[in-house]
Formats: sequence, structure tokens, C-alpha cells
Amino acid sequence: MHKPARTLAGATVAALAAVLCAPAAPAAAASYTLLKLPTGSIASRAYFINSGGTVVGDSTSSDGTTRATVWTRGGFVFKLGTLPGDVASTAFSVNDANTAVVGRSVAPDNRQRAVRWDLFHGLVHLPGLPGATVTRAYSVNNSRVAVGFSITPDGAWHAVRWDANGRMKELFGLPGEISVGATWINNAGVIVGGSDAADGTSRGVRWAPDGTVTALEPLPGDHVSTATSINNSGVVVGYSGVDWESTRAVRWSPTGEVTALDMLPGDVASGAYAINDQGHVVGYSISATGEHRAVRWAPDGSVSLLPTVAPGASDAFAVAYDGTAAGFVTPNDQPTRAVLWRP
Repeated sequence: MHKPARTLAGATVAALAAVLCAPAAPAAAASYTLLKLPTGSIASRAYFINSGGTVVGDSTSSDGTTRATVWTRGGFVFKLGTLPGDVASTAFSVNDANTAVVGRSVAPDNRQRAVRWDLFHGLVHLPGLPGATVTRAYSVNNSRVAVGFSITPDGAWHAVRWDANGRMKELFGLPGEISVGATWINNAGVIVGGSDAADGTSRGVRWAPDGTVTALEPLPGDHVSTATSINNSGVVVGYSGVDWESTRAVRWSPTGEVTALDMLPGDVASGAYAINDQGHVVGYSISATGEHRAVRWAPDGSVSLLPTVAPGASDAFAVAYDGTAAGFVTPNDQPTRAVLWRP
């Protein structure tokens, strides 16, 4: 493991604490807000918003350099660094305690390494399995326990969990299945993801804190499913389909019962990326022309389109406690931009 750095993209750990704890800015009146670009950047993506309104993702400069980026509730925006010698980074989530951000750092040869930008230890390399070509950390809870996946040279995916000290443990999938990845962890230490079989079928899975794995079955008649997020009440969301081209957003109860979530009228596929503790769900719905459109489901399952200001694709990846969604939009012939949709 790389010796932890004591700075995050030039900002000290103390400075990070100061900006993450800054007073909240007044809520914007509009429901659609483009997030401020860091100086020198031309594009951005938001992948997560926590309960305090901190948003993480990445931004790309005019020279093509991509860096993990944080937008605070107080209106500050700053970039995070990479592991020594690496050329790019992305942040995928931040815990509600604002003590840890996780993501990836990318080497010049495109090898990816999981990282945690830690309030207590700075930039920490989270090790992958031996020989892994891609390792990412997707989620981190308030105990600073992170989960993600590691891809070995044979192309197999392996779900992994890192404790607060950065020690890795592999999470095993369902019996007989050949590839598995972890997508999310809640504050109780329950983890969800997906497990793939050799015959092409796939099932969402849930791991108890002790590593015991159980299946989250697809909708009746479907052959594939995966779980993308779990809230602190144990409700899980993801998608299910006959194949990966015709999925439906779904929600699993804490006891594993699966329910389909509505698509927008006339759309042909959908998927759910995140759920908050109040039961709001966000994700996407795909039109008959193949365009992704960001959507939000209310706790009662009703679906609504999240607006954009110009034609183009949009996806909502995360939802805060108050229903504010974070994601990004790609207007036709324009750079991608990180965005917030407020209720």
C-alpha cells in the first residue's frame, strides 16, 4: 500500500474538513442546476450526493485531464489528486460523515487502482487482487468501509471489501457463479451487487456483514438482475430483464420481494441507480429512440421525468435525503455537465 499522502490535490486535510463543514448555501429556486466547473475545466460528471449535500464525481480540463472533483454544499468546488505517477481520477461516492471519498486512480497504461481520499489519512491506495488490471471502489459508509470490484487478468470480476484501515477481503458470489461485483454498502455493513453465471444469467446479490451471500431474484420470467444501491432500512434497487437490452428498474424489500418500477410512458427500458432512506429512487428511462432520460421515483413508485434545458441524454445517479438528485446531462453536441435536480 502506498504511504498515505497528507494533501488532497493541494488542499490540506484541515482545509478539506473546513469546506465540507461550511454553512449551506441557499437552495436554488430552479429545479435544474448545472454545477460550477472547476477553473480550467470544460466538462464534469456527478456520481453521488450525500445527506449533507456534498457532491462528488469528476471534471475534465481543456487538455483532456480528468480529476476527481468535490462540490460542497457551501458552493466550493475543488479537485482531488491521483496516486503517484497516475494521470486521471474519478470519485464515485462520499460517506454521509464527510470523512471519506472513494473512487479510482488511472495509470498511463489505463490500469485502474481503487483509492480512498480520507479525512484522517489523506490519499490511500486500496489494493486489488494480485495482478488485477482494474480495481474500483464504488461506495463507502460512515465507518469508512468501502466496497467495489477487482478484475483479474482472466477477465473475471471479484467483489471486494476494504476495512477502515484499507485491508481488502474478497466477497464470494452465489455457488457456481463465475463473476461478481459489489456496488454499495449501507451504514449497517450490508452490501449489494451482482453475480454472473457461465450460462449468461445474472442475479442481484446481498451480503450480510459476515459475508453471507443471498440472491435477489429477477422479476418473474426475467433472466438477469443486478442490485445497485441499498438504503439504511435494507431496501434495495437495481434492474431486472430478459436480457441487458430490455431491463426494468426494480426495488427489493428487505426480505427480498421484487417489484417493478414504472417507466416513462412510451419508453422501452429503465434502471434504478440509487435509493435514499426516505424511499426516493433515481435512475434512467430509455425512450424508443434509445435516449437515456433521468427520472425520479417517489416512495409510492410514481415516476417523473427530471427536466433538462436542452435536448440530449441525462442520467441521475444518486439522491439525497431531501430528494435532490445528482447526475449529468450531455446536450447534443455539447460537453457533459454535472447537474442537480431539486424537488
